[in-house]
Amino acid sequence: MPDTPPSFQEFTELGNQLTYSHTGFQSKVLLEREKLKAILFAFEQGQQLKEHKTTQDVLLLILEGECTFDIHQSQRHLKAGEVYRIPANVPHALQALTDFKMVLLK
Repeated sequence: MPDTPPSFQEFTELGNQLTYSHTGFQSKVLLEREKLKAILFAFEQGQQLKEHKTTQDVLLLILEGECTFDIHQSQRHLKAGEVYRIPANVPHALQALTDFKMVLLK
């Protein structure tokens, strides 16, 4: 009997997994394992993620829209198609300039 391949889930049109909400940003865990977590976020224009730190390096994959990103006492403009690494223990925050979606990998 052949081995059964491990199951997998395809995320076509990843941005369509979440809708925008005027009541606050939305998030959805796409994958959670012992050493890996992938979270999809959707922010309506003007919504923000207040300053915080992470205990490990993370990657941001920008799917849709644009935001301002505050890190190292400077502000950066992030837009769809870009990928950024955020170092552990560095305060950072963001505000959506347009409707904005991203995936966080940690």
